[in-house]
Amino acid sequence: MINKKNIDRPDWTKLIKNKKIDLTKNVHHDRLLNDKIKDVIASTDFLVNYANDYDLYVSICNYYKIPIRGTAIGFGATDLIYRVLNSIEIDCLYIVSPSFMMVDVYCKMIGMKYKFIELSEINNLKDVNNSGVYFVNPNGVNGEAHDLREYKDKFKWFIVDEVYSDFYDTHSLINEISDNTVIIKSISKSLGFAGLRVGFCCGSLELINEVQKYRMSQITTSIASLVIPKIINMTPQVVERMLETKNYLENKFDCKKSLSNYVLFKNKNIYTEKFGAKFIEGHYRMALADMDTLNG
Repeated sequence: MINKKNIDRPDWTKLIKNKKIDLTKNVHHDRLLNDKIKDVIASTDFLVNYANDYDLYVSICNYYKIPIRGTAIGFGATDLIYRVLNSIEIDCLYIVSPSFMMVDVYCKMIGMKYKFIELSEINNLKDVNNSGVYFVNPNGVNGEAHDLREYKDKFKWFIVDEVYSDFYDTHSLINEISDNTVIIKSISKSLGFAGLRVGFCCGSLELINEVQKYRMSQITTSIASLVIPKIINMTPQVVERMLETKNYLENKFDCKKSLSNYVLFKNKNIYTEKFGAKFIEGHYRMALADMDTLNG
């Protein structure tokens, strides 16, 4: 028999009521977008309809001006990273630091040789024509972005994680796909959809056909195919609101310039205390929120 007196159950009602916005995580908060998402979900019948991922493909590909046949949608960018790496054959994957923490984990899982390198070391690499390279550009750790075009022909596979490029697209290669190029993106960074887990990648038809052997779950596709087409065109508006916050904070405090959806504070301040910040690479990194949330 269970002794109910010994069960220490939290008061979920109180926890939800007093829930604090946590900006240490890789998400952002925009009140206008959140209200729109709630309205869209409340007005759709995604649970009584079969999944229709065609609408999802059309909305994403039309917005980013990319071909449907050269695009694969997955269960978040993380899922696609694994599927891409599992679809290529190379001697070694050179991971340019700092990088996404799961890249080397997936290399270990599939038995792929890998090596971390600095961007400045690439031109010194020899005999890498049967190897691959992985960049995150813009970079969510150091906030930097670089023109990577000069490295495209050096490797057998040229993979760029552009999940932050909606915030700075000057060096984006999403519309410059070649046979050895793979671009990986996410819906969650610009539209705050981390929980829905929708990402996509662009590449050659041969690679995309291999990546698409594994499909998203039907429930995710059902929700995404009804919600994303109705909000994806809000991306510029949401990004503008996030950049307004970033510019305000970078002008008000001592920060390292960031081209991703983070602010990189050099010291703690009232906002890091209020929303939290993760100390990484010598900076207090905090995700973005709109000005209403920031000062609410």
